[in-house]
Amino acid sequence: MKSDVSWSKSYSCDVNASQQAIWQVLADAGRWKLWNSGVKSVQLDGSFATGTWFSMELPDGDIIRSKLVDVSAPQRFIDETLVGEALIQVEHSIEAMADDQCRVIYAVNSQGPDAQAIGEAVSADFPDVLARLAKYVGERTADR
Repeated sequence: MKSDVSWSKSYSCDVNASQQAIWQVLADAGRWKLWNSGVKSVQLDGSFATGTWFSMELPDGDIIRSKLVDVSAPQRFIDETLVGEALIQVEHSIEAMADDQCRVIYAVNSQGPDAQAIGEAVSADFPDVLARLAKYVGERTADR
């Protein structure tokens, strides 16, 4: 029998915007599809707060159920998803670096059977997602 293992990796992108401006985009789950090509739609079962479950429809029609296990505005939120027998946690952090510049970090941790393979599959598009987030936030900030 294969033992449970753990795998983790983080990705980051510098964004020319305030922590609050980035947080407003991240906390607006219904609009994730505007900058994340891996999301067709998101339905929150309540407010964007610790303990809230949400359903995310992927472009292929699959639906993933996840839970917000820690929401600490405007610094970070962590969501948790079961993929098969693996537990996936993704921490989305916003670290202020200077006036109107932040580093956004997506840190994924996968635990369970096939942790590495599942973790790598879940996070494969994170570099692109972060780049698109930075562009989207920049466009919104420039419009103001």
